[in-house]
Amino acid sequence: MRLSYVVPVHNEEEILEETTTTLVGRLQDFPGSEVLLIENGSRDSSAEIAQRLAVDLSDDQTTVRATSCEKGFGNAYRAGIGLSTGELVVLTAADLPFEFTDLDAVLALDPRPRVAIGSKAHQASNTSVGRTRKWMSEAYRLLRKMLIKLNVGDSQGTILIDGELVRDLLPSLRAHDYFVSTEILAFAVARGEEPVEVPIEYLAQRRTSKVKPLADGWSMTKQLWELRGRLRETG
Repeated sequence: MRLSYVVPVHNEEEILEETTTTLVGRLQDFPGSEVLLIENGSRDSSAEIAQRLAVDLSDDQTTVRATSCEKGFGNAYRAGIGLSTGELVVLTAADLPFEFTDLDAVLALDPRPRVAIGSKAHQASNTSVGRTRKWMSEAYRLLRKMLIKLNVGDSQGTILIDGELVRDLLPSLRAHDYFVSTEILAFAVARGEEPVEVPIEYLAQRRTSKVKPLADGWSMTKQLWELRGRLRETG
């Protein structure tokens, strides 16, 4: 099976080489796989590092590709999905927050689900998350369920999704920010897919989270209302 890891890159010069090297090492077990580094509006040397890594780390087993897009996590995901060729697309973050515990959990399932979430909300997950973040995650979960009938514990975890499916969903995706994960899951459910949440290990963060709970939470709430209308139109 060929995997496509989509990695948004925004001011990640301190960790980008370590992340990419780690990914290339793991993907040696999946010949023909790729790492897609999507730089988006960095103010540091991330773009140059990504281009260098694409040259230095690509080999016969794994391809590293680097490109740039407009600033925004969602913009990076959408660009990476469009470039992806893998049978399984893994949408993650530049610090590999769950290492490979999400991938291992999905690969252990038989049959493998077409849509899976590396979920901090799974009862078997081992996490270290602050009280405020937990409270806001629960509030957002309730809003998702109420407004768009998306009944998952954690829509902001990593997404491991069938490549053909997510590329088919791409024209429906509009979010420029973290809301893109909710969009992907909502439109997958609208197509009859049932996301499966898998347990992860999330303990030591390699960098400070770039999520701004209040600002990002308010933005995602507004986008939920807009997405509700779009889903009704497609339904």
